[in-house]
Amino acid sequence: MLSSILESLRQEYRTRRMGRFAFWSAAYGAALWLVDRFTGAAPGFLWVLFWATFLPANLYYVVRLVRFFRERVLWRLRRRLVVTYVFMAVVPIVLILLLVAVGAVIINGQFAAFLVASNLRNHFDELRQLNRVVAHESHLTPGKNPEALLNHLRMLYVTELAEHAASYPGLEITLRLGPLVRAYRIDGTPTKPVAIPEWLKQEEFAGVVMGNGQLELRASDQAQTSVGRLTVILSQPLTPELLDLVGEGIGPVGVFVPRERGTRPPLPPADPGSPARLAAPEGQPMETINISSKSLRLPPPVNWLDRAVFGAAALNPVIWNAQKEEHFPVPVLLYASSRAVTLNRQLLATLGELSRVPVTFFSVVAVVFLAIEVFALIIGVQLTRSMTTTVDQLYQATERVKTGDFSYRISLPGRDQLSALGEAFDSMTASVERLLRESEEKSRLESELEIAREVQTRLFPQRLPEAPGLELYGICKPARVVSGDYYDFLQLGGKRIGLVLGDISGKGISAALLMATIQSALHAQFYDGFSATSVSHGIPVPVSTADVIARLNRQLFDSTPREKYATFFYAVYDGESRKLTYTNAGHLPPFLFRSNKVERLTAGGTVVGLFKGVSYEQSVIQIEPGDTILAFTDGVTEPENSYGEEFGEARLLEATRRALSLPAAVLVEEVCRSVTDWTSGPELQDDMTLMVARAIR
Repeated sequence: MLSSILESLRQEYRTRRMGRFAFWSAAYGAALWLVDRFTGAAPGFLWVLFWATFLPANLYYVVRLVRFFRERVLWRLRRRLVVTYVFMAVVPIVLILLLVAVGAVIINGQFAAFLVASNLRNHFDELRQLNRVVAHESHLTPGKNPEALLNHLRMLYVTELAEHAASYPGLEITLRLGPLVRAYRIDGTPTKPVAIPEWLKQEEFAGVVMGNGQLELRASDQAQTSVGRLTVILSQPLTPELLDLVGEGIGPVGVFVPRERGTRPPLPPADPGSPARLAAPEGQPMETINISSKSLRLPPPVNWLDRAVFGAAALNPVIWNAQKEEHFPVPVLLYASSRAVTLNRQLLATLGELSRVPVTFFSVVAVVFLAIEVFALIIGVQLTRSMTTTVDQLYQATERVKTGDFSYRISLPGRDQLSALGEAFDSMTASVERLLRESEEKSRLESELEIAREVQTRLFPQRLPEAPGLELYGICKPARVVSGDYYDFLQLGGKRIGLVLGDISGKGISAALLMATIQSALHAQFYDGFSATSVSHGIPVPVSTADVIARLNRQLFDSTPREKYATFFYAVYDGESRKLTYTNAGHLPPFLFRSNKVERLTAGGTVVGLFKGVSYEQSVIQIEPGDTILAFTDGVTEPENSYGEEFGEARLLEATRRALSLPAAVLVEEVCRSVTDWTSGPELQDDMTLMVARAIR
């Protein structure tokens, strides 16, 4: 495996410029690292040059790696589904768990800060209660003068609180009774007295203040005694010892005072020995102060999930010696560090003996959720496997089909929509296989039809005969590949021309075969227009049109099925006499346009091939210059428009009259165009055949 990786890297270096660029960039960076490690003198601009060349190369290969991952690794559906599930399920769960973890850290940290702030609040509440006790004691003490009362109260503090001195580190007491002032610490040593500010109007006060150049807990109480108004002020600076008390059972505690922006208002000077000094020369920025607990440490972790948390709370101290009540201009933060389990134990301790109930309930719910997740994972894997198995089989089937093997079947039971797709694929391949066979058969038939069309085209007149005094034109447009209509011009010798138009019942191949039979039978009736059996004094005479139709009827009746028949129009034009002899065997009577009137050529009889022993009539008309004969099949008059209305003979007459003065070929095309416009489509509904004969001078 290592050799293949090295070979791939060697090939990458040889074939790609970016590969060589990335290699030499990495070599340059390695050389810089060695120089910097052993000499410590690699110039900074050389490192800038390295990163400027190395990062684009890395970006190039990251893009290629993503493309490779998408095109190669994710090509298989199973891997793509796995990645999809990761993004749809795993990533949101991880993000939710991460959000819960972050929220737990924040909440536990703030809970730690809340506990510390509560302990601090309890501490100055104790100072307030202590002031009340002293004020009450002043009412009970029968003092004869202020001096005696102050001495009595001083002895009360010194003697009664001495054994609790550890709970009040640095506590300072100021007593004022009239003009007399006593200020001392809890051990009895004198200290600087604290004055009541002008803004403090209420009798009681307890809170965090900025006084004497430091942060302090301060509680004051004023009471009227028999010897004057007594003021008691207890001040306790925020020292590491005090922070040890408020953070006991929680963790390290501290107070942070950030550097003030600009200058601060003037504060009274502080005693040189006071802790946590905030005093600075007037008009100068105050320095950052950080007071931390002295002996507190983080509790040991219970498990690897028992992480350290951090929280902070704002103290918002009041400036004690200000002219009016105002708070310190910069936020003062009380922060605390602890462990999540330690905090939760304190939270649950309020339940007493029931403190284990929430933990047990949470554990049970977690186990149930884990079991549900495992069950869901098993179901997901099974569903994924069923889908990918079906897709793999479909892919193999498509590969077989690509090679032309349409007989391959997947044979999957239709248990779901995807496996039903396998059944649909089998049905599709079976249909395609059948359609291919039908297509081959259709191609063969179309080839045969094309041959039939070419043969039939040869049966129609290839060129128009020359007839003295007569202009001829004919056209046949089949509705399908081959037509059941038939028209012909017969050169009968001399100046005689035969005009033939027939319409075979039906369409398609059968009608075309019958049309070919009629054409061969008609041509067999005579030779040069004379019959070998019609002789007068040894001289052949022309066969009448009625006899030709009668013979054709007998031949078709004997050689075709009973349901097959044809309408037929046969006429012979004599160029010398300019007479037209015709017989109409059940065909639509042609129009004869003569001067300003229209005649119909109706003489003849019934259709040919349907009845045996039928006799036919013929009629002779004189053709004058300008006369026009229009013969047509029902494919011209019967096409319907979108409303089911036929084109009809009346519209045929109208279209013919409009083009009557035009050449015969143009006249025929004009009629065909009118029919096509009527049906609103180029597709013919029936075979359409037209034949025009016009007498000219």
